[in-house]
Amino acid sequence: MRFIKVLLLVVVFFLFMVFFQQNTAELSQAITLKIDLLYHSWETIPLPIYFLILGAFVFGAFAVTFFFILERVRLGSAVRKARRQIKKLEKEVNALRTNPLDEKANLPEIEPESEGTPEKATEA
Repeated sequence: MRFIKVLLLVVVFFLFMVFFQQNTAELSQAITLKIDLLYHSWETIPLPIYFLILGAFVFGAFAVTFFFILERVRLGSAVRKARRQIKKLEKEVNALRTNPLDEKANLPEIEPESEGTPEKATEA
């Protein structure tokens, strides 16, 4: 499986390099990004298109890494909570194994069945 992932990564990298090489002239053109709000207007310096593509890639990589870290923290806390619960239940099981049984105190009360139940009617 690791070999397939590495091979796929190499193929994707190769395709991106071909894309950038074949479109060098178009990607080198400078564009200016502009945003107009009510009273303010912002404009960037002229940037080549490839710089914007690489910037979007880097931003996406940081965003994915951030969400991955958040998920790891969430899963880590869930694992710690589950381990605490396991320890608690193991202590309870060990305590139940070592305590002597008191038959009257630990047995649930059983209600006597009434004579009008369907099981008795079908037996008769």
